[in-house]
Amino acid sequence: MSTHPPSDTLFVHANQLDPLRQAVVPPVYRATTYHQADPWNPPAFDYARSGNPTRDALEQAMAAIEGGMRGLAFASGMAALTAAFLLLRAGDHLLVTRDCQGGTQRVLRGVFSRFNIEVTYVDTDQPKMLEWALQDNTRAILVENFSNPFLHVADIPAIVQWAHAHDLSVWVDNTFVTPYLQNPLTLGADLVLHSGTKMIGGHSDVTAGLAVTRTEELGRQLYFIQNACGAILSPDDSYTVHRGMRTLPVRLRQASQTAMALAQTLSQHPAVSDTYYPGLPSHPGHQVAVDTMHTQRGFGQMVTFRLRDVGEVHLMAQRLRLARIGAGLGGTETIVSLPELHCHAALTQEERQARLITSDVVRVSVGLEEPEDLIDDFVEALNA
Repeated sequence: MSTHPPSDTLFVHANQLDPLRQAVVPPVYRATTYHQADPWNPPAFDYARSGNPTRDALEQAMAAIEGGMRGLAFASGMAALTAAFLLLRAGDHLLVTRDCQGGTQRVLRGVFSRFNIEVTYVDTDQPKMLEWALQDNTRAILVENFSNPFLHVADIPAIVQWAHAHDLSVWVDNTFVTPYLQNPLTLGADLVLHSGTKMIGGHSDVTAGLAVTRTEELGRQLYFIQNACGAILSPDDSYTVHRGMRTLPVRLRQASQTAMALAQTLSQHPAVSDTYYPGLPSHPGHQVAVDTMHTQRGFGQMVTFRLRDVGEVHLMAQRLRLARIGAGLGGTETIVSLPELHCHAALTQEERQARLITSDVVRVSVGLEEPEDLIDDFVEALNA
């Protein structure tokens, strides 16, 4: 049921020409205010929090590549998620992918619980579980696809059909998959969210959040929150994210090929007990990915694996030469994260245990190194 994917050309040319001087890349407008020759008939831009030409170029480009009506750029991925949560009202109930990033759980538990927002975490790769979690006050479902860190694959069309039948909004965090491999809005989702810090920015040098809505009305609601709360993306960062977006297709194609080769190697290594990569036929969500994504382009750059001996994690990390150890993903360099210490450190030990996030789990964001060099790096580290 995968829709026709956006072309590589669209990533390069979406809203590229500057309307004033026809510059081939949008210039950076740092102005915070604009002259209003006729204040009773204000221009398109009047104040930087409400709108900026550089940010507007990025937002329009994001809407184009995601197939949506309106794009919005925020100061971080968590700012974009927070804006989405602010669409809810006190007393509403939200369904969320159980295996989601720690920051999502932290803000829901530490901030939105104060406003009586109820949350149920559910295995969104098992649609039958949704019916069990549904409540009278359920208003929306947030699907993280792929999930973090175990890369569960959600059947977006099936979830959309179920959710809309129950009058629920469907929000999809598309950070790991990217608009190059899937466009949830064209599959019926209402809102798509990204940490632009990751694959879209693509160079580990900018922090950003992005949102795209399927309808103008939802776009107006989210824009009101963006403008009222002010967590906007700066002009310079908007320029940087937009520049990164143009090379997403070539970066993701290369990284996906290497990720597949690395996953195949890890799955056969005696030190590894489990390898999680949707491109492997053994992955439980492999067929769903094939059916709902643009997998002719690849299966993404994220690979997670579990070591047989927890003590080997520290030894492996010390022996890696090319891969960097740290919190982050989606850059040109391969980054190895330990979910227990990095992306899920905000959870309690009990919460991590419940989600099987233990000390033996390793998450890899595959970069643009030569495949043979990167695979040799991991094999040598594991063999040692």
